[in-house]
Amino acid sequence: MSTTQFKVISVSSGSTQSLDFGSRVINASVAVQGFNVSYGNTDHHLKTIDVSSAIAGLSGSSVTVSATCFMEDKSNNKTSGTVRVLVIAECES
Repeated sequence: MSTTQFKVISVSSGSTQSLDFGSRVINASVAVQGFNVSYGNTDHHLKTIDVSSAIAGLSGSSVTVSATCFMEDKSNNKTSGTVRVLVIAECES
């Protein structure tokens, strides 16, 4: 028998974060729930925005999540931000 648990975590671009679900994780998936990336209050002509999240690892009751949030304008100015990631875990009950 298993239970499904949902948790949301904010991950800075290019880094990882771990979540503990309290019991052994059998399987997990992630989805981007939202993101924040900004050049501040100056005008830029956007060329690229790339946002992603992934499972970086499962270990016992812990799920490690990675994320990237990247933006580039037509002048090749780059910036990064944070990603809100929804983690869905199937756990032993």
